[in-house]
Amino acid sequence: MKNTIILLLLFISNYSFSQEACKCSKDLDFVITYYENNLPGFKDNVNSKTKDTYASLKASLKAEAKKAETKGDCYKLTLQFVEFFRDNHSSIYMRSENIDDSNEEQVQQFLASKTFTSREVIPSEQIDQNQYPLDDIRGIYEIKGAYKIAVIPNKTALRDYVGVILESKTKLWKAGQVKFELKKTDVQNEFLAISYLKNHAVRYNSRFSLKEGVLGDFWFKTSLEKQVNHATDVSYEFDFQTINDSIAYLRIPTFSGRRSAKIDSLYDASFNTIRTKPYLIIDVRNNGGGSDANVNPLLEFIYTNKIKTDKVDLYITKDNIKIWEGWYKDAKEDTINFSEDRVKWFAKRLKKMKKARLNSFMSVSKGGKMSRLYKANAVQKVAILYNKNCASSCETLLFRAQQSSKTILVGESSGGYVGYGEVGTVYTPCYNFTLTCTSSRYKKQRAYEVIGIAPNHYLNNTKSWVDQTIELLEKQ
Repeated sequence: MKNTIILLLLFISNYSFSQEACKCSKDLDFVITYYENNLPGFKDNVNSKTKDTYASLKASLKAEAKKAETKGDCYKLTLQFVEFFRDNHSSIYMRSENIDDSNEEQVQQFLASKTFTSREVIPSEQIDQNQYPLDDIRGIYEIKGAYKIAVIPNKTALRDYVGVILESKTKLWKAGQVKFELKKTDVQNEFLAISYLKNHAVRYNSRFSLKEGVLGDFWFKTSLEKQVNHATDVSYEFDFQTINDSIAYLRIPTFSGRRSAKIDSLYDASFNTIRTKPYLIIDVRNNGGGSDANVNPLLEFIYTNKIKTDKVDLYITKDNIKIWEGWYKDAKEDTINFSEDRVKWFAKRLKKMKKARLNSFMSVSKGGKMSRLYKANAVQKVAILYNKNCASSCETLLFRAQQSSKTILVGESSGGYVGYGEVGTVYTPCYNFTLTCTSSRYKKQRAYEVIGIAPNHYLNNTKSWVDQTIELLEKQ
C-alpha cells in the first residue's frame, strides 16, 4: 500500500474539463480485474492481514464509481485502487487536455469549466506572505517565468500545508487558488503531494521534499541567491568527458532498450580512455531504467568479485503472455536497437512462457553469483552518482555496484522500482487511461521497493553534485 493516506486527497478537488458519457464503473472494474489476474505482487499485498482492508476499499470505490460524473473523478478512483499495491512500476495515468493559453477562445472556455471554477481558493487574508528560513516549509517559492506561491499551514485530516498562487504568468491560474497540497511523512521535510499542473490535471508524488530551500525539485525559495537544484541539474544527453588527467566522467540518462544503439556508441567511444584513468564517475541521475543488458558492460569497471544476483520469477497469465508477444514483435522490427541474439532471447522466453501453467510463477533466474573475467584496467575507484529518479535497471547498477570494493554510491536514495519488473501497458475501455502492470518479481529486492537504495554519501545543494563527487573520489 503506497502511502494510502494521501490517496484520500484525491477526493479534495474535482478535475474535469468537460462532462463525459463514459461510465466509471466500467474502467474501475477493468483495472480491478486486470490487477487481480495479472499483478505478480497481488498476493504479496492482499494477504490474511490486509484482505479485509482490500475488500472494504473495493466496495467503497465501486460505490463511488457509480456516482462519478467526470473523467477526473474516475481517474482519482482508479488511482486510489492502484496505489493500494506496493509496486512502483504498476500505476495509472490520465492523458489530459492541452490548453493553449495564447488562444483566447480556449482560455475562456477553460475559465468557465468546472475544472477551473471548482479549484479551491484560499482567501487573501489567510495567506501569510512572509518569508521563512530555508529549512522551514513555510514561505514564498517560485518557478521563474511561471508562478509564485505561498506555502502556508492549512491542516485538515487529509493535509498539513497548501501551496497557494500569488502570481501566475498563465491565465489558467489566478491568485488564491491551491496549486498543491502536502501531507507530512515520517521522514523529516518529506511530504506526500497532490499537485495540479498548468491545465489543473492531477499528479501524485510520494517524495515531495524540501532541501535547502528547494521544494519538490522545481520550486525555489525567493530568498535563495542561486535558484538551482544540483540533484536534477544535469543534461538529458549522453556524454563522456575527461575531467582531468585522473578522472573520467560518463553520463548515461537512460538504459532503454530503444536507445541501445546510442548507448553502445557511447561505450565504444569512451571505454578505451576510461581504462587508462584511475577514477570514474558514472552519472545516472534521472535515469529511469530500461534494459539490464545495457547495464552489464559497465561491470568491467566496477567488478572486483563475484556479484550475487537475485531470484526472479515471471507470472504466467494470458494477458502477460500477450504483453511479451508485443515486445517480441517490436524487437523483431527494431533492427537498430535489438540484435539478432536479443530477438532470439525474446523468442525463447515466449516459448517457455506458453508451455508453463497459467496463473503460476515461472523461474527465469534462480539467483547465484555472476562471475566475469576482464582485462586489467587502471580504474581504482568508481563513483555512481544518482538521485531519486534512478529507477528499475538504473537500480540494478546500484545493486551490483554495492558489491564492489572499489565503488561508492553518491547522491540520494533511489526511486525504489526494484521488487517487480517487466512493465506492460494496457488502456482502460472507457476513458483510455494508461494502466501499467508488472509481470515479474524479485525475491530479495522487494525489500527495497518504494524506499529505494541509500547512497554511501549523501550530497547537499551547496554546489554541483559532480564537484562534490570529485572531492569524495580524491579523498579515497
